[in-house]
Amino acid sequence: MNSCCLCNEIGLGREVKQWNRALLQSDRFVVVPSLGALKRGWLLIIPKSHFVSLGALSADLAIELNTLKIRVASMMTAMFGPVCAFEHGPGAAKRSVGCGVDHAHLHMVPIDFDLVAAAQTFLPPGTTWTWATWDNCREATRSGCDYLYIEQPVGNGRIAINPALGSQIFRKAIAAHLGVPEQFNWRDFPQERNILDTITAFADLPISGPGDITHSGRL
Repeated sequence: MNSCCLCNEIGLGREVKQWNRALLQSDRFVVVPSLGALKRGWLLIIPKSHFVSLGALSADLAIELNTLKIRVASMMTAMFGPVCAFEHGPGAAKRSVGCGVDHAHLHMVPIDFDLVAAAQTFLPPGTTWTWATWDNCREATRSGCDYLYIEQPVGNGRIAINPALGSQIFRKAIAAHLGVPEQFNWRDFPQERNILDTITAFADLPISGPGDITHSGRL
């Protein structure tokens, strides 16, 4: 039996916890509210099939992800303001950078501050950022390297690669910026009020424009 917590819940409808029920979906991805959402509107884009990181996706899946990401960012911006996308990308399973979830997921978060600058305090000494695309995430994954990837604004990517990356770095930075540094850990602070508010915000949101993106029903 697959031990992945997301594989065992994604796509099972009302039988799973509310934060693993899809708000939106494309052919091979689902969009769910994030457990531990420090802000209303925090979402995850997750492949329906199992991959350890987004860098492990095939090229056609990466194209579908990019299309969905842009559409979701547009919806979020209209409701919540500027949006940032990021990934804690493990080079293999059971790495600390994966935050205990060895299934690829892209965070989509409404924030209006420089997250790279905010995260600097939590990075190992000597960590540097370079401009990047998904291709750089793929190269890191193929080399077994842990990475952090961020797009702020969405479409402008940067990557940091370091073998000593810790857990939940971007979450720590966001929690600290919001004045609740002790609440960074999604296991200890599920933030269910923000999850419910996010579900409500997306439940009746009209979907327009090209692409095979659909609501998954009222949740």
